[in-house]
Amino acid sequence: MFGGFLSACQSTPPLATSSAPGISVGITSDTCPNVMVPVGQQVIWTNQDSREHIIRHEPAEGNGQFDSGTLQPGDSFAFTFPQPGSYIYECSVDGAMTGTVTVQP
Repeated sequence: MFGGFLSACQSTPPLATSSAPGISVGITSDTCPNVMVPVGQQVIWTNQDSREHIIRHEPAEGNGQFDSGTLQPGDSFAFTFPQPGSYIYECSVDGAMTGTVTVQP
């Protein structure tokens, strides 16, 4: 009586979930890379330098989307981008070096 029902349930594939892997980006005294990612993608910045760095979005209106605080050599910071846009970010403590993250729909 239940054989057909159980067979039907067992043959239904499980729901698949996937999360996009993070994109790794190295920062140094010479490099503040530009990155292009889809919405929902995580970017992971790693300080590959021997001095401190910071990853900070500082728009003109002052409402930054992300701020790593001080990253010591070897430290990493990750941020997942929830909506499309272009984000200019600083990657040096003094704000002299910038890069752009472009988030596509």
